[in-house]
Amino acid sequence: MIDLSVFDTANETLPDLRIETELVDTVKPVQVKIALIGVLSHTNTADFTDCIMSFFQNDWKNAVIILDLSKLQYISSSGIGSFTTIRMQVDLKDSTLYLLNMNSKVRQVFDQLGFTAFFTVIESQEEIP
Repeated sequence: MIDLSVFDTANETLPDLRIETELVDTVKPVQVKIALIGVLSHTNTADFTDCIMSFFQNDWKNAVIILDLSKLQYISSSGIGSFTTIRMQVDLKDSTLYLLNMNSKVRQVFDQLGFTAFFTVIESQEEIP
């Protein structure tokens, strides 16, 4: 079973960033939606990355991880680095990663740094096969 409690703990310590999660286990593969709300900057990226690494330490495989970015107001280059870590961990878990509802400011940072092509960006969950 996928344990999302690490995100509840992170919400107590992450400045300027809140994480909301949803587990949909009525479909196969299981879907985990992680919504980032606020700012992912150099001040909170290390703690966010630690949180993500704790999540991936759980014993599970073959899931769909959806990062909902519709309420992420800003991401720094160090925040992009944490997304690279997420991508690598997803691959190790034989899972799939989607970036959902990326707003124009956040997308601009991804585009400028050349990372858009490294991720599957979708506008709607209906695009998930």
